Amino acid sequence: PQWPDDYMTPTMADEVFSILRRLGCHSVHIGGGEPLLKPDKILDVLKMAEKNNIDIEYIETNASWYRNEATTKTVLRELKDHGVHTLLISIDPYHNEYIPFWKVKALIKACSKVRMNVFPWLMEFWDDIDAMDDRKPHSLDEYALVYGEDYLAQLPNRYGLGLKGRALKTYKPMMGKQSFQRILEESRPCRLLAGVYHFHVDLYGNFIPQSCPGFAIPLKELQYGADSDKYRIFHSLESVGIAGFADLVIKEYGYKPKAEYAGRCDLCYDMRNYLVLELGLDLPDLKPEGHYKYV
Repeated sequence: PQWPDDYMTPTMADEVFSILRRLGCHSVHIGGGEPLLKPDKILDVLKMAEKNNIDIEYIETNASWYRNEATTKTVLRELKDHGVHTLLISIDPYHNEYIPFWKVKALIKACSKVRMNVFPWLMEFWDDIDAMDDRKPHSLDEYALVYGEDYLAQLPNRYGLGLKGRALKTYKPMMGKQSFQRILEESRPCRLLAGVYHFHVDLYGNFIPQSCPGFAIPLKELQYGADSDKYRIFHSLESVGIAGFADLVIKEYGYKPKAEYAGRCDLCYDMRNYLVLELGLDLPDLKPEGHYKYV
């Protein structure tokens, strides 16, 4: 809720889709945020996808935008008219912390009535959530009270959750500790940062790595090979690993490491937070700043 009320512009969507098409990508899925909070904005993006011959595999939604069946069916029909035939609908306790389950059920019903396909993510949580009062959200603490204290610890594996950002903040107290020195000794290049098997492009046109939100390089630069001197933090992690990043931030920015961390990702986030939040630096590869400010 604290993030700026921004949305990908048609111009940016046109630029992103044209680059992706040129690089051999023929289809994408659209996520957020919540893409359907502003249906008129998503339609502009879909027009640009069509212009660049990019298919939409599905749009991710958490159903928060559902108000009533009539207006929802109108939106769904417009999406179909613009080439969208599947919605991925989030079904999990993490979203249920903020969104009552009745909205998820109602959206699925509306999709059925207009023949919009539903990709439920994940059905294995349906019974867990459906056992709660569907008229209101439920905290993770409530789930622990109903299903046992180990329920929260099991959720990341069941959901396939990467422990980064808010997830790291939630689960950090449950994670084992490693010494700073041990983390450096086990340092390996973070090759997933440059992986293109599954990545995202944000609303500002930045490449977001598969494994690590909070890092960004403009796609228009990356297509030609980004300047390693400009994106020094990204380069240090991708080429050397956490030890390379630590060496950089200690020597050049005065970071003082703690005795221990909840693994290398905790150390990485601590150093990034130090640079963005404590020093207030505007570094090109640590974007968007909101990822650090509003986690």
